[in-house]
Amino acid sequence: MYGNQTNGGSSFFSGGGFMPSQATQTTDHSSSSSSSTKVRGAQGVLPLTVKQISEAYHSNDDKSSFAIDGIDASNVRLLGLVMSKAERITDVSFTLDDGTGRIDVNRWVNETSDTSEMAIIENGMYVTISGTLKGFQGKNMLLPSRSGL
Repeated sequence: MYGNQTNGGSSFFSGGGFMPSQATQTTDHSSSSSSSTKVRGAQGVLPLTVKQISEAYHSNDDKSSFAIDGIDASNVRLLGLVMSKAERITDVSFTLDDGTGRIDVNRWVNETSDTSEMAIIENGMYVTISGTLKGFQGKNMLLPSRSGL
């Protein structure tokens, strides 16, 4: 029942968003051949771990998008523990710890609804965040979408 092989030999239960893709042929992302490696786009939101995000690499030369296990990761989702929340006039930032690592999360405050949405989040609370990955000062960061908290 669970071992039924379909879809060209891959099981319905392989992967689950947290396993490395078998379609990825190379793990050396520092060579010049990585720009010629085919990266397939994700359809929807990818559930990831902080460890996977920390191992992400830029999927093209302009460094605007990331690839994780050979998949273009523009929209991602994380579940983790909120730590070190800091509120400022222009933004709210905190660290999210999911057990595999920590990532900085920054939400820019543009409207009153943004402020009230971020006021609910407290240190020690578990949250699920959907957003986009960005590189800033050599670190990967998560920028939550407007309805991503």
